Amino acid sequence: MTTCVRCGHELGIGRFCLNCGHPVDEPLPAQEARLTTLHEESSPDRPDLGSPSWVPWAVGASLLLMVLGVLAVLAAFLGGDDDPAEGVATEPRQTSTESEAPPAETIDLTSTVRVKAPPAAPPTTDLDGRLVSYGPRRMLDGEPATAWRTAGDATGQTITFSLREATTIRRVGLVNGYARKVPSGTSLVDWYPNNRRITLVEWIFDDGTSVQQELREKPKLQRLTIDPVTTTTVQLRVLAVTAPGAGVLGRDYTAISDVLLAGAPAA
Repeated sequence: MTTCVRCGHELGIGRFCLNCGHPVDEPLPAQEARLTTLHEESSPDRPDLGSPSWVPWAVGASLLLMVLGVLAVLAAFLGGDDDPAEGVATEPRQTSTESEAPPAETIDLTSTVRVKAPPAAPPTTDLDGRLVSYGPRRMLDGEPATAWRTAGDATGQTITFSLREATTIRRVGLVNGYARKVPSGTSLVDWYPNNRRITLVEWIFDDGTSVQQELREKPKLQRLTIDPVTTTTVQLRVLAVTAPGAGVLGRDYTAISDVLLAGAPAA
């Protein structure tokens, strides 16, 4: 036998057909022989069966997969990053034809305001022999060593600052005690802990809006940035203070060394 009974391929050395794998010494199964006979009877001019029937399908499938792979690579390469991802909402891009105006400059307005405060404590002679006064404008001079000072507990008292014109306020603040140090012999006396310190205030504006500011017991300017508010007056209400200073140098006064009002004239 020189050809395979199953596919007709020329047989070589070995026990199986090198083309279809059919055993050389085994006849074609009866069912397959029947199908082959019917096929041969109906197709006398059938083409050469030198290649198995599944080969063209396998080749076609491989080519199709290759084409699909190339198309996927091209789509990924050419696709833009502007395509929205699934589940992510995107908004249309907006083009502005006008440049945005820069924010108004915030400046320190404190030295330009007028102030009305509860009665100041009378002047005293300090430990260095200097006469010291405690009028309300001492809060506006930018010098922490000077202060407005009033006798006793100032809780509930209100200080009113009047601006020269309608102004948009963006920042407020204060030094919440008497931040003065004075020589005494070979040492310095710190008056901050020896007077009452303010621990809570409320800033109130023309339209009735207000904001509270909690204060630490530190003799520094403590600032508070607020939502811009346009006003002609700013009220500072004292809500809580500490006890009087203790010891021989303790004093029963409430003091403010400095105030900050910052903003810009209203447009």
